[in-house]
Amino acid sequence: MERLSRLIADHRRSLCAVLTGLAVFFALATLSESPATTQVEVAARDLPSGHRLTADDIRVIEVPEEAAVEHRPEEIAGRQVAGRMRAGEPFTDHRVIDPRSLPEGMVLASVVVEPEVAALVRPGDRVDVLAIADGTDEEELTLATAASVVLIEEADAGTAVGVEAAPEAAAAIARATLVGRLTLVHSLG
Repeated sequence: MERLSRLIADHRRSLCAVLTGLAVFFALATLSESPATTQVEVAARDLPSGHRLTADDIRVIEVPEEAAVEHRPEEIAGRQVAGRMRAGEPFTDHRVIDPRSLPEGMVLASVVVEPEVAALVRPGDRVDVLAIADGTDEEELTLATAASVVLIEEADAGTAVGVEAAPEAAAAIARATLVGRLTLVHSLG
């Protein structure tokens, strides 16, 4: 035992250097291990609301599996962006939609409103659709209640807000568009 103590004492600096080097080696080996990754589709550039996606709008990047978005649509090209997207933002089932895939018995109604009104709603919001008659009477008529906003598409003539509505409400919205103007208010229900 005394011999071992003397050997350690005589070579303690060398032994300390070797043990420090091993500690640094194992620390670096642990840090350099890459986590498991997966591929995620993201916006290749800034995209406007309502934009129909093409292959040029989609970029694939590698991200750690734990950072990947879980609810991704199967096919992205051909769908529409539900709201503005920034470059690098991942595509999810709520950010890109297929307006044809609505719940049973519902249709997509287009409500053309002023840009200031459209700026206050986002996809997923519940809104009431009101018709306001042009003219001297300020009467308003509720055409749809608690309609879910599906997408917002900006155009030169105004902003079209796509809402999920029953067929009767969609028909009333289409008729009211011809004789007056429409507006949206956030639904309380």
